Amino acid sequence: MTEPASVTTTTEARLRRVVVAAAVTQAAINLDFFAMGVALPRMATDLDTTATALQWVVSGYLIALGAFLVAGGRLGDIFGRKRLLLIGVAIFAISSTLAGASSEPALVVAFRVVQGLGAAIAFPVSLAIVTNAFPPERVERAIGIVFGIAVVGTAAGPFVGGLLTETLSWRFVFWLNIPIAMIVVWLVLTSVSESRDETVPRRLDIAGLVLIVAGVAAVTFAFDKAADWGWLSAATLGLLAAGVALLVAFIAVESKVANPLLDLSLFGIRVFDVMIAAGAVGNIAYNVVIFGSTLYLQQVRDLSPIEAGAVFLALSLGASIAGQLSGRVERFPSWLVMTVALAIGGATAIGLASSTAWAVYIPLFALVGFGLGLSWAYASVATQAAVPSTRAGAASGVVLTVLVGLGGIAVAVAASLIETRTGSEYGDAIRDVIRVAGVIALVGAGLVAMVGRQRGAARTG
Repeated sequence: MTEPASVTTTTEARLRRVVVAAAVTQAAINLDFFAMGVALPRMATDLDTTATALQWVVSGYLIALGAFLVAGGRLGDIFGRKRLLLIGVAIFAISSTLAGASSEPALVVAFRVVQGLGAAIAFPVSLAIVTNAFPPERVERAIGIVFGIAVVGTAAGPFVGGLLTETLSWRFVFWLNIPIAMIVVWLVLTSVSESRDETVPRRLDIAGLVLIVAGVAAVTFAFDKAADWGWLSAATLGLLAAGVALLVAFIAVESKVANPLLDLSLFGIRVFDVMIAAGAVGNIAYNVVIFGSTLYLQQVRDLSPIEAGAVFLALSLGASIAGQLSGRVERFPSWLVMTVALAIGGATAIGLASSTAWAVYIPLFALVGFGLGLSWAYASVATQAAVPSTRAGAASGVVLTVLVGLGGIAVAVAASLIETRTGSEYGDAIRDVIRVAGVIALVGAGLVAMVGRQRGAARTG
């Protein structure tokens, strides 16, 4: 029996709203993070402190985000993805409101950490609702559309942050999240059906939660403070060792408990392993390029925040096209898509590090955004398509933890290397780290081509 056209139309309209809800959630989180870096100097002046003292506005957020991503995704699987998305968005919006209204640096930092917790819940769950709303054969394309919209927030962040900070106030970088959150809540309430993993009881693996949060937080904090403490200092090495020990203990616990926070069998899916590793390489390069380019454009080329943000629109365009494409390449082996993405991103990043004329710099910037943006987006597209829908939240949390965590660590290392140089060497240092990021991406492309072509590494779905 043929389904009535009106029913089909209604269903498609609802699915489109699901995609928009997920995309707007991810775009808001991306935009908020990348806009904040531009707003820090003005924020420090208004709060009568230094930009260095306010670095925890970025670092605290990153630590909270990285530490809770796995937990956020799995909580959605256990207790309901729609419910957890609404909770995550609410935490994100309320903490943004309070941070923007705060007059004390400590309060801004505290609310920013809470904001990272909300983002850690909303980010992976927003992907999981798409995976569970669409039939399997349409999941990749739907997630590709999500990333095609969401990645705009990454590259548009510096421009929006500069525009709001210069024309209104840094507080509006926080307050911009309020109307966006209201739109997301309306879309979720009117279009998303509740879903959860019915194969597991509604019990949380508390031991696993404590171990992974503490482990990821310790490792992230150690890398964040290494430049101040010294990379080989007892404090840095001790905290790193403690973090690694906690993560090892987490894996041991997860292998024994009946209902683990992280199902280790995910890593028995070969395409999942290859794509998460390749995506991590691409995101390391992507984050270093964005960080280095932000410094280069404003501190070496002397562009204003708005002017630098305008240049970043080229990166945004390339990344947006890549996001759309990431869900439309299902006929190609996943290893081939990722190899091409890393190769394009790596080669053009190396070219970017050697270019000064805008006629060359801007188109190369767009190609970097396309290649590395595709590697980031496709990592989530391919892994979501490779895992059972019942574990979509947990899988998304794992992927994002690895990609975001390693990306943040790479930026910390790059910042440490750049800060040791002064004068004319400062610009050279920035170009060097961007060049190294390109080389890492090219090496990653070669490894994916070799490992991915082996039997069993190609697409399974």
